[in-house]
Parts: sequence; structure tokens; C-alpha cells
Amino acid sequence: MKLIYLTQQFYNDYACCPEILQKPNRPYACLTVKIENHLFAIPLRHHISHSFCFNTTYDYGLDYTKAVVVDDNNYIAQSKVWINSTEWNVIKANEPKIIYEFTKYVRQYKRASRNPNNPRNMSILRYSALQYFNL
Repeated sequence: MKLIYLTQQFYNDYACCPEILQKPNRPYACLTVKIENHLFAIPLRHHISHSFCFNTTYDYGLDYTKAVVVDDNNYIAQSKVWINSTEWNVIKANEPKIIYEFTKYVRQYKRASRNPNNPRNMSILRYSALQYFNL
């Protein structure tokens, strides 16, 4: 697990994907997690109001629903990422829990994608950035 920023190339390639977080001139710091031969980038966000996340401090945390696949090294920026040390310490102390929860989320997303017409699955499929990647 390490912190990264995504490159402009990533945002150019996925410009038409509304569930991928993008703000001009404001990169999202992302935590990388390797699961099932894919490298995922989970963004750190503020004001997360759903349960598919790992809260670090206050209402900050890792938003699993906005995670993306970054198997291409051209999508990972070389710049250093700086975040609040308290937030980083919480992440490092909970590394196994984050990996477990995110793996569970990916499995839940995959199950939902096999049965997209089920009303229970619609929200996870609609709001997940994983919908733009072959998993």
C-alpha cells in the first residue's frame, strides 16, 4: 500500500466517466491496494456519507465506491503525496482491515454486476467507478 496521484493521462483516458472523481487543478490522493492481479487506487475524500468506505478522521476517509483500476504504470504520477500524519497513521494501523473491507467491496460489486436488474444491486452498480473497468 502506498499513496499516489493519478496522471493527466488517466483523466484524459477516462474523461467521459462521471463516477470517477476529477476536479481541475486538485488531485485526489489515492491509496493503492493490489487485489486479484489488479492494482486499485482508492481516493481519500471528505464528507463521505455512505457505508462503502473506511473512515480515518472526522468525516474523512477512503471511498471504496470511487476506486479505480491503475494496472497501467502511465496512470501513476511520480510526484510525492502528502496527507495529514494523523490520517496516514490511522491508515497504516488499519492496513489489514482496509484490504479486507475493500476486497469484500470488490466481490460485492462483481456479484452485483452479474445480476444488474436486481433492485438491490442497482445503487452499487450506478455509483461505483469500477463500472468502467473489466474485472
